[in-house]
Amino acid sequence: MACTERLSLTVQFTKLSSLAVGIGVAAASLATPLISHAAAAQVAAPKDVQWGLCKDMAEDWSRDDKKSECTIVPVPVDYSKPDGRKINIAVSRVKATGKRTGALFTNPGGPGLPGTSIPAELLDSQLAPMNDELDFIGIDTRGTGYSAQISCGQEDITPGSTEQQAFEQTAEWHRKCIATDPELATSITMENAARDMDRVRETLGFGKINFYGNSGGTGLGAVYRSMFDDRVSRMWLESIMSPSTDNAVAAMEESWEANYRRFFDWLAKRDSTYHFGNTPQKVEDALKVLRRTHGDEKFTPLLALNLEAVPDIWERSAAKLMELRDSGTGENRGAKKASETTFGLGKKGSNYAITHDAFMCSSSTVGRDYSDVIKLRNERKKKAPFAGGSRFDLDQANCGGWPAGKEWELKPGKSQLQLSAHEFENITPYVWAKMMQKKIGGSLLTIKDDSHSSIKSKELACGSKLVDFFRNGTTAQGSCPGLPANEPGPAGNLSGTVKLPNCSASLVRPGSARDEDKALLLTNGHCYPGERPKPGEVITDKDVELDGTVLSPAGRELGPVTGKRVLYATMTGTDMMLVQLDSSYADIRRKYNVTAFPLSSSGPVAGQNIKVASSFLESVWSCQAEAVVPTLKEGDYTSNTAVRYAKECNTKPGSSGSAVLDAKTGELIAVNSTSNRDGERCTLNNPCEVDSNGTRVYKGRGYATQTAPINTCIGSGNVLDLKRKNCTLPKP
Repeated sequence: MACTERLSLTVQFTKLSSLAVGIGVAAASLATPLISHAAAAQVAAPKDVQWGLCKDMAEDWSRDDKKSECTIVPVPVDYSKPDGRKINIAVSRVKATGKRTGALFTNPGGPGLPGTSIPAELLDSQLAPMNDELDFIGIDTRGTGYSAQISCGQEDITPGSTEQQAFEQTAEWHRKCIATDPELATSITMENAARDMDRVRETLGFGKINFYGNSGGTGLGAVYRSMFDDRVSRMWLESIMSPSTDNAVAAMEESWEANYRRFFDWLAKRDSTYHFGNTPQKVEDALKVLRRTHGDEKFTPLLALNLEAVPDIWERSAAKLMELRDSGTGENRGAKKASETTFGLGKKGSNYAITHDAFMCSSSTVGRDYSDVIKLRNERKKKAPFAGGSRFDLDQANCGGWPAGKEWELKPGKSQLQLSAHEFENITPYVWAKMMQKKIGGSLLTIKDDSHSSIKSKELACGSKLVDFFRNGTTAQGSCPGLPANEPGPAGNLSGTVKLPNCSASLVRPGSARDEDKALLLTNGHCYPGERPKPGEVITDKDVELDGTVLSPAGRELGPVTGKRVLYATMTGTDMMLVQLDSSYADIRRKYNVTAFPLSSSGPVAGQNIKVASSFLESVWSCQAEAVVPTLKEGDYTSNTAVRYAKECNTKPGSSGSAVLDAKTGELIAVNSTSNRDGERCTLNNPCEVDSNGTRVYKGRGYATQTAPINTCIGSGNVLDLKRKNCTLPKP
């Protein structure tokens, strides 16, 4: 498929006439003499750049966003041929609310994630006060979002492929993607993204810009400043990429090696519990045997890394490793997962995989063939004997089939530069920030936590330093307290639960179900893939693909389950989604040795002892059902006969869809739905209780939706029939 160039692609635009005018005006503006970058730093944007509300220009933009404006800026595909082919770059802004003194450009990272949604998101961050005087500007870098893209579908690794086969399949996918539009595909580099950003700066009339970039966006910031230092006023880079793609993995693994050594010592001191050996060396030897027996793919994900930040997280790792050892077999029960081919700096979206690879491979000189990958891995093993080369997804395997790249030419500059990094995080490890500082300079603020890109969070006190820097040029050094450690919830038996990408779920079995029936998966209605059900909407018998991962009692990922049919989903009167899986109950039990939770025919009552089992958070809380609430209101949604937990069930974000179990019988009696996080009244994420006595708010309390009605609506063959007698589930 040939590449398409769009702000939302002409297919997605609702006002094609506005698009045509925007293109013409933007092109005309390039011919208009602009103020020199050596002149005053900030000037008014040229009046002939036409903006429109993003929600009116793109069909998939949030209808509630009345502040974000969008335009497009044409740029050369090849800057050495300024009169050659042009592509469109999508730009958004949230205008300064007071007297404008300049602009704050942003990039969310990946690299390869679109950025036009970020200006509006910054209004709910520590940076919000800067919108009094600065336009917030977001850009979809070439290849992303609403800008020009290559369209070549998603990478498809054959299940069960060896590492080398996966590498070759990725290489072939890269070659096919490039072939759809070689000129554009090979132009997706950080240097060209920097040139595009400078063209946007020029088109909008700013002599200099401020820049805030996090994660993969720090690469764009570092490259832009190295190329256009005299056009930067102030720049803050947060959770920082390695300045060298070639050396990034080696530096990461060396830092992991140090953490693993601490873990060996921790386990040795607890030999009476875990039985891996009473000295660090014995523990290391035992874990090496376990890894050889089961393979890196099953072994390595069980190892946590941040002992300093979250002291008790090792307990969960140790429990999983002990369970794997005691399973007594190296057989891979589940289908082998396709090897990921990213650096872990973000999550793949509809076009993210190829864009991410393009940015990374254009800056990498290694990993073009499998023998090179093996050579690099062996070199890393010498420096980090335990951690080195243990994860194929961290090799430069994503560059097979991509033309040779070159590393970024980074250098120090004179513009004000602030770096911030989180001491214990793994996505962009702290060592990368030290490497970047050595390369380009700047002050480094160390945040004492394991979070990622959180300096702008309202919950982080030292995030106020962002405003001090951009408003007054005040730099920060040393360290500051971070967010509270994201400690795991209490451990417990997770057998029967299923982990979804952003929710918890569980295998459930109505009383009438047979072993040979297709199994049912239960979670929340608001976990529906895609747009959540609207108020009053009931979705039935919908073809929607859903993938989940079955967990062991200790929380190990045993393998996948899939479903292609949503039987029921709604957030009206209740909050549940029921999915028919492709496998039967017997298939799942035979494959993973787990059974589904029996569905209770009665709901919980006040005072009943319950457990809330969250697969996504790998946590099990124990408490009592404190009350049955006639009506629970959350924004425009209401639930009937919801269950409020006692405070001991301190469920957290990520526990949506968790199984709520009768602590005595193990039957599933409800599904975790929501909690009041901030004490607000009847807003999203802050539900309130409504009855004849009025409206009440219980800050910090969690709620579940009852599931007993499902039993009365299931007929022969495990089929949902809303017309069955006594079926009380809300109807379409």
